[in-house]
Amino acid sequence: MASLPSEQPAIAGFLKTTFHAGPEQSSFRPEVMRWKYFSDHPDWGGTRSYVVKKDERIVAHGGVWPLHFVKAATELSVIHLIDWAASRSATGAGVLLLRKLAGMSDVLLTIGGSPDTQAILPKIGYRQVGEFKLHARVVRPWLQFRSTPDPSWKAPLRLLRNAMWSLPSLPALPKGWHVSRISRFDSSLESVLHRTAPEVFTSRRTVLGLNYILSCPAASFSAFVVSQSQRPCGYFLLSQVGKQTRIVDLHVESEDSEAWMAACILAERTAAEIPETCEIVAGFSMGQVNEVFGQMGFRLRESMPVLCYDPKKLLDAGSALNVSLLDGDACFIADPRNPYLT
Repeated sequence: MASLPSEQPAIAGFLKTTFHAGPEQSSFRPEVMRWKYFSDHPDWGGTRSYVVKKDERIVAHGGVWPLHFVKAATELSVIHLIDWAASRSATGAGVLLLRKLAGMSDVLLTIGGSPDTQAILPKIGYRQVGEFKLHARVVRPWLQFRSTPDPSWKAPLRLLRNAMWSLPSLPALPKGWHVSRISRFDSSLESVLHRTAPEVFTSRRTVLGLNYILSCPAASFSAFVVSQSQRPCGYFLLSQVGKQTRIVDLHVESEDSEAWMAACILAERTAAEIPETCEIVAGFSMGQVNEVFGQMGFRLRESMPVLCYDPKKLLDAGSALNVSLLDGDACFIADPRNPYLT
């Protein structure tokens, strides 16, 4: 059943207990829970939190992160299932809730997950439709060293390694490319947000949807427009989580490799200019973007499967989903005990 706003404290308590989350975990703070599940969302009417109860007690929870993926003239409604949890005392409650949410969209999406989750999902019908990769670049190794909680005996060795990783310079920025920060997206940028996806399903971005993300209270989000010869032709979004800055979304209206290189360089430079930034993280499943970040000195730190539950068989066997960190709560979720990937 759909949750009520008055149940927010009980839901947060259930999730903290199930995920063994400490009080410093931002994902379950009251203002973040309200934003995730009970505030107005441009792509979803009403509550985005669903629960199963037994004897008036929550035994399973599933959160809706609503998305729309497009390829040519085809559009799919997609739910990225977040904060999916179930009590061990209620066998099958989590799967029951998952199938309930599957009936509210075309496709369910999951990126990565715990070892237990990745073992369960294929058994209930999920299949892999891509690979999501996290790349990281160290920009202030000494500040990172000093801000790492409870450093182990390996910390000095890690500092030395990260100092070496921070040394390579970026490729030269192609001429004519510039970046400007914006406080909000507006209708003048609709053409910049337009995505043509002739071969791969790609998440559709809208002015309202991106402005909703910018209002997230769990991290400091910022938006930037990329221009070539003073003509806007792309954008990127950053989120600052502690001293880690994430490139959570990036797009240019071109298939040209130079355009993508320019946008990635501008995103990295912008993130590095934030004085608190120790580490920059980029997360994408798109091969072209991952290749560019690799050429820029970013290190591959983690690779996760992109999994879909597609009971209506709307995705062909060879279909893939092009996703970024913005397509789920990974754009802001963090573990303060392990704030870095490097």
